Amino acid sequence: MNAMHSTTPPTTTFSYGQGSGYETPHQHQGENNFLTVMIVWMIIHLIFGTILGMVSSALSIKFGSRYRCAKCDISFSRIESLQKHIQVVHSASPIQLKRILILGGGFGGIEVLRQLQKAFQDYVGVDITLVSRDNFFLFTPMLPEVSSGMIETRHILTPVRTFCKRAKFYEATVESIDLKNKHVVIAHSIGKQTYPINYRSHTLNYDYLVLAVGGKTNFFGMTEVAYNALTIKNIGDAILLRNHIISMLEQADIEHEDLKLRRSLMTFVIVGGGFSGVEVAGELNDFVRESIEHYYHNLDRIDARVILFNSGDRILPEVTEDLAQFALQQLRKNGVEVMLNTRLIGATKDSLKLNNGSLISCNTLTWAGGSLPDDKLIRSLPCDHDKSGRIVANKYLEINGYNGVFAVGDCACITDPHTGDPYPPTAQHAIREGSTAAKNIIAEIEGKPHKKTIFDYKTRGVMALIGKRNGVGILFGLKVHGFTAWFLWRLYYLANLPTGEKKLRVMVDWIIDLFFKRDVTRLKTFTEEDSVKASTEILR
Repeated sequence: MNAMHSTTPPTTTFSYGQGSGYETPHQHQGENNFLTVMIVWMIIHLIFGTILGMVSSALSIKFGSRYRCAKCDISFSRIESLQKHIQVVHSASPIQLKRILILGGGFGGIEVLRQLQKAFQDYVGVDITLVSRDNFFLFTPMLPEVSSGMIETRHILTPVRTFCKRAKFYEATVESIDLKNKHVVIAHSIGKQTYPINYRSHTLNYDYLVLAVGGKTNFFGMTEVAYNALTIKNIGDAILLRNHIISMLEQADIEHEDLKLRRSLMTFVIVGGGFSGVEVAGELNDFVRESIEHYYHNLDRIDARVILFNSGDRILPEVTEDLAQFALQQLRKNGVEVMLNTRLIGATKDSLKLNNGSLISCNTLTWAGGSLPDDKLIRSLPCDHDKSGRIVANKYLEINGYNGVFAVGDCACITDPHTGDPYPPTAQHAIREGSTAAKNIIAEIEGKPHKKTIFDYKTRGVMALIGKRNGVGILFGLKVHGFTAWFLWRLYYLANLPTGEKKLRVMVDWIIDLFFKRDVTRLKTFTEEDSVKASTEILR
């Protein structure tokens, strides 16, 4: 009975079989969430894969394997580019390449090379060649520090072949340039460098030519001064100047009892009140006085004379009057004798003659008085020149009358459209000129001459060192001086050194200089040794 009267709750049966057409809310929401997650993950993986591929490709091009053509001595970043190059260049009927020839391995020439290689890295229709008399790129702003031994010589030198991936390189001198027939004759020595030297010549044809050959020291026609002066324009000059300074101190130490001779040996003259002259004067002044204090105990640092001559009424005409005055005061405070409105008109091996008629007994004359383009190579070209002999280039950096010929750097006269004056021959201008010239060559080759770039560059700033931890400068219109200018100078030029290796080496040199004495080791060159031996034989 109890069983009969017991009640059981009703039960409902749901059918989820195929075709029932019924889904629970939870199931519908779960499927939507799953679909959303899948789409998000696909997008994330797509973005991640794209970024990873781009980074991998960039690193592969920059640091990875390169595919080299042994016949042309150039390399490509992709194997398919090399294969196409072999197919169209080394086949039975090769295509006609667009030949780009760069003369000069300075700031301007190297920048042209960089930009062209970047644009035509995997374009097989272009042939790029760079010619330089040296097989290295010289970072000239640090030459004064090399002349004092603060920075090791090779640390501001970078092999040109480091930059040449997509380009061929020839270490040679340029003998002649034929703008009409579009070819250049280069020459290089053969065998041992003994007199007479044997030379071989080669002719290079071009479709596009970049003249970035720099210049030579301008002595304003004073042959006596040219014969007796040291210069500070290349790495050999810096080495020779340092060796000479140390030699003078060694000789003065031996001859310390001869007052007249000692004073002559300890007098160091620099001519030129621009950036180069002021930086050399400040650096050598520190080097000479610190070396005397630490090593040459028969000498007194007070007896050392470092004299800076300038023909104008102020030094550093590139900066404002107040900064130039600050630099003048600091140089004089550190012991540099600065003589303004004074010109050198004659020189012998142990004396100097000034425009006021006075004579100075001196065994060291360093000339930093400007530069001129090469007479034989640049001034003789049948094109427009300025009064100093530099090639006049138009707003596209082309030489008027010659399509596809560009001039950049110290050998070019380029007018600033804002002032009407020529741009100064500095590294920052040469780099920007090189970049503009490369863009215009690229536009020509790509058949877009209407997209050529006008050179219009506003100087970002100028800086000069005036001694240890001291400097002056103008950066983006702001004036800086003292320690701040010195620190910014080092920071800026360190950042502009071409490779990470060179940056690290220069940083180490600077750190060593903070804690250790200057090195007065003198490494005689082979030329000096041979000269001494020859003189000894004659005396015998």
